[in-house]
Amino acid sequence: MKKLITLFILLLTVSSANTQTIEQQIRQVETNLLPVNIFEGEPGYTIQERMKFYDVPGVSITVVKDFRVLWTTHYGWADKDEKIRVTDETMFNVGSCSKGLAALTVLSLSEQGKLNIYDDINTYLISWKVPENQFTKGHPVTPALLMNHSGGAMHHFSLNYTRDTFPTITQLLNGTSPAQERPALIDRIPGTEFLYSNPGYAMLQQLIEDVNGKPFYVTADENIFQVLKMSHTTFHQPLPHELEKKAAAAHVPNRKLPVKRYFYPNAAAGGLWTTTSDYAQYVIELQKSYLGKSNQIISQAMTQEMLQSHVSKQYGYGVFIRKMKGTTYFGHMGDNAGFFAGYLAHRTDGYAVIVFTNSGSGAELIREIIKSVAQFYHWEDMQSDTEKLVPISQEEIEKISGRYKSGSDEAMNIEMRNGALYLASLGNEQLYHVGNNTFKIKRRKGQIKFIKDNKGQYSSAQYAFADNIGRIAAPSIAVKMDAGERIPSELLNEGRVQEAFNAYQKIFNDRPQDPAVSENRLNMLGYHYLTNNRLEQALCVFKLNSLLYPESANVYDSYGEALAKNGETAKAIENYEKSVQLNPDSQNAKAMLIKLRKMSGKTAND
Repeated sequence: MKKLITLFILLLTVSSANTQTIEQQIRQVETNLLPVNIFEGEPGYTIQERMKFYDVPGVSITVVKDFRVLWTTHYGWADKDEKIRVTDETMFNVGSCSKGLAALTVLSLSEQGKLNIYDDINTYLISWKVPENQFTKGHPVTPALLMNHSGGAMHHFSLNYTRDTFPTITQLLNGTSPAQERPALIDRIPGTEFLYSNPGYAMLQQLIEDVNGKPFYVTADENIFQVLKMSHTTFHQPLPHELEKKAAAAHVPNRKLPVKRYFYPNAAAGGLWTTTSDYAQYVIELQKSYLGKSNQIISQAMTQEMLQSHVSKQYGYGVFIRKMKGTTYFGHMGDNAGFFAGYLAHRTDGYAVIVFTNSGSGAELIREIIKSVAQFYHWEDMQSDTEKLVPISQEEIEKISGRYKSGSDEAMNIEMRNGALYLASLGNEQLYHVGNNTFKIKRRKGQIKFIKDNKGQYSSAQYAFADNIGRIAAPSIAVKMDAGERIPSELLNEGRVQEAFNAYQKIFNDRPQDPAVSENRLNMLGYHYLTNNRLEQALCVFKLNSLLYPESANVYDSYGEALAKNGETAKAIENYEKSVQLNPDSQNAKAMLIKLRKMSGKTAND
């Protein structure tokens, strides 16, 4: 009987949603925003309240139902300073939501017989080649692997460029001026593991240009945007002046950007400018194509391959695959300086929501809007239950508080403030007790459970929280730390570089496969310090990496860069020479050697 009553209420609610006007439906959605986890007594918020809370100037939303755009609406400012409103024609930069359309462009060329996504990409590349090394021997890098982030391409975040500093995609891949990124390379065996990689999509962009003999943005326009009538969409970077007039201005809370918007040579990874209603046409086409109802770009079979999991259970070709209980959705989140975008779509039933913001802090607002849409329209397996709060004593809260070490070089601060616990290392989120020493936070899925030892003291915690784009990894264990204990990265931050150096070296000696001392992780850590002008720390990390991975050309290239910045020209030359010896195709190292030898008055024969 209880199930019948629940079903009856659900049918009444759905019927109510269907009989309301579009304006009434929008009103219901915009006045009932809720965080990911809803706790007892949590009120619904208005979109204006949450825009103010998250410091988001402008928002655009498009809702799809029954394979068509149901409604589109906008809020706030496209340019807050100049008081320009968001309109139907306001274009947003959508960051990594670009990847699905870049993958679709590759697949469109495959359908035209111009490439095979399972072939070695080097058989098609002309302007640049994937550097061969120990990882690529017997393991070709294919377009399919790059599209699903298992091609072994190293990861780094795309940097921001202006019109005056803009490199070509080939310069970006080579790491040559004016590009600021490191040269793209393969740093793990292709096809063996998922590693989200922007450089991998730069390789795909170069592939498209070399195969089709046209700029990437032209091929995407001809093969996709014109076909789907996406008239306010482009991959053209930098954005043409006439289109820039329609583009939203970037916004970062608490600081003013030097420009209204940046541009991205790696357009395939994050350079798309579009509107929510245009982007909806792409989503709808994939939904229809998956069912064989419309195959304007690629075949049903290819669409089904695009929208299924590959090496990662959570990723297809340019799209994340979301499993909600027994239901499959696809979507993505994406950001660049001053922008955040996201969408979620049911794989077969023809409904979706697309949300764009012009704020770097828009991620949580996007999630709350998606949740409100899903709740109102009763999306399958997306209805949320309210979490019941369970009282916990102040004595237990005090015992739980402290620092917990996760792995060899990560720590969580669990702070007690005003009688409550806060997860300081994840945006100072308050922890809410749901029973059995288990806590959840409002804005992300997941939980943390604190565990007692045989003496009744809290000695560890098991936790898993979603990342910024909604993925939850397997649970991890964190061990409570003693007062005064420091992990290596904290020693670095405190300027205790030799202690940090020794600590990292000990980790490597004891556990050489520990992620804390992987080559890629140390390289990224070194560049974190280098870009923040903390040269002592950067030199420490790069020197360590060169000692731990003496057969890698990249570690000497990075160390050479830090030495050169520190004025140690002779040592920088020595490291760049080692880099070239290990990788004769390293254009960046060769260019730096010419520059540094000229500065020091030496020649290549000295």
